[in-house]
Amino acid sequence: MIAVATTEDQLAGVCERLRALGASVIEVSAPGDTRRVVLARMPDERIVAGLVASLRADGVMAVSRPDGGVALKKWLRDTRPITFDGRITVCRAWSEHDRRCLAGLVELGPGGFGDGRHLTTAQIIEELVDRIAGGERVLDVGCGSGVLGLCALRLGAAEVVAVDVDPDAVEAARRNAGINGMGARMEARLAPLSGIEGSFDVVVANIARAGIVELASELVARVSPAGWLAVGGISPSQCSQVAGFLRPLTEVGRRTSGDWATLVLAGGGFRSIHPE
Repeated sequence: MIAVATTEDQLAGVCERLRALGASVIEVSAPGDTRRVVLARMPDERIVAGLVASLRADGVMAVSRPDGGVALKKWLRDTRPITFDGRITVCRAWSEHDRRCLAGLVELGPGGFGDGRHLTTAQIIEELVDRIAGGERVLDVGCGSGVLGLCALRLGAAEVVAVDVDPDAVEAARRNAGINGMGARMEARLAPLSGIEGSFDVVVANIARAGIVELASELVARVSPAGWLAVGGISPSQCSQVAGFLRPLTEVGRRTSGDWATLVLAGGGFRSIHPE
């Protein structure tokens, strides 16, 4: 089966296209005010993957969806919206779960790492929820899907520069910014961190220990005097070592859960809106 995320305005055209490709449209749901999810079945399920790839190449948010059984139960569980502290919600665009009344909705299309489910992503989103005061300029290093920058914008940040060296990630971040009506406030760049100029109120980098260590001096240099840096994708046992590479910034916060940890560091001009 195929699931396609679209809008009310584009619904008729999507259904027409699916039928022209030989699919039978079996259900259209409205999980959001403007979001529509189309479920369609192909007479030969062996061609679904190829059809999904073709639709995606044309900018259609299509995915393969299980028909039933245990696989469908897992699908429905894994596409359930995730809400952080009642303020921000992350959800795949093709989720069939209702999200009309969920706070701070950020929808994500295909491509790019990060949908809020992995602990490394969730921990940094939780830091954004706690620390974004409004009006910040944010740098998202190794942006993946762009989820961290989009959450920052939804929480009140003024603008985001999202940078990655993976073209697919940059394309996903741009597409997701458009899906959420944030294209004018998020700039996604295909560039190394060394190609980004200026300083930022908030820098987030969910890039694991090796990436943090490699880029340590550049990460520190991008943090404004009153700003803060959150790094993730490390283990609790690596925290002290990673913090050492990020001097003269000092640790002002830490989250750990299971095998994963996130560090928040800042310089002497930092004043937390939530005193530790």
